[in-house]
Amino acid sequence: MIKDIVQEGPVTIECLISRCERGKTVKNTPYLSLALEDASGILDAKFWNLTDQMIAQYHTGMIVEAQGDILFHKNAMQLRVRKLTPLEGKDVSQYVQNAPMTKAQMEEEIMAAILEMKDGVIQRVVLKVLEEVQEDFYTYPAATRNHHNFVGGLAYHTLTMLRMAKHVLCEYPWLDADLLMGGVILHDIGKIKELSSMILPEYTTEGNLIGHISIGTHEIEKAACELKCEKTEEVMLLKHMVLSHHGKQEFGSPVLPMIPEAEVLSLLDNLDARLDMMKKTIETTQPGHFGPRVFALENRMIYRKKDAE
Repeated sequence: MIKDIVQEGPVTIECLISRCERGKTVKNTPYLSLALEDASGILDAKFWNLTDQMIAQYHTGMIVEAQGDILFHKNAMQLRVRKLTPLEGKDVSQYVQNAPMTKAQMEEEIMAAILEMKDGVIQRVVLKVLEEVQEDFYTYPAATRNHHNFVGGLAYHTLTMLRMAKHVLCEYPWLDADLLMGGVILHDIGKIKELSSMILPEYTTEGNLIGHISIGTHEIEKAACELKCEKTEEVMLLKHMVLSHHGKQEFGSPVLPMIPEAEVLSLLDNLDARLDMMKKTIETTQPGHFGPRVFALENRMIYRKKDAE
């Protein structure tokens, strides 16, 4: 498996092509830039010296046996492909990464947080919104790339934030716990319509034109109208939590956080996303070395400390 590859040299792996981009060298020779994935991780790969006819054989979503040589390029492990053999009759779901918890475990913990809510309006709205997207909420990724981009990533990202929010509430008991928890659970709910599927997702037309922040706010409004509580302050504040959770207008939020619970939500969201990105780059970096530059982390290289002796 990909996670077991730790040194340079020849390898053969069975994997999913999760990204397949065509390119041409300075000499105008076609090549493929690939992301190869299995249930344990993702591997960057290059397939050089191809013809247009050879390139046409491969596409995203194909299961292949990849043979080639591992090398380290720009601080990152990369496979220089020698041969890609398509494999028929394989289940794509067996070649993608999943959340480190089962759907049932995540659902139990998130539902427990909802049932602990004392504010009836917030509790009913959160339950109503989740009721509409129950299955997808626990299987969709949180993004197409960067952070929590695996099956169940949306729910796992939400659950991690809920756990952190509980610690924050212990230190700052004057915060509105139900509003913060409700905002955490609903902040990315729009991604279910923003993304196309749980495996190999792309942005939908609605996702590109409207975006998950606006979609999520609309879902809250729709649920509140059905529950006949759309005029309440709780619903207005829940919508503000979603609208402001990216923290800054240049990051996509139409408004800045204007209540302390919204500020906490924004910080927890950013913290969880960044730590997940750092964890992924550390997992593919040799101890005592820097990983490749990560565009979403201000193009920084992340250092993996040496293992304890």
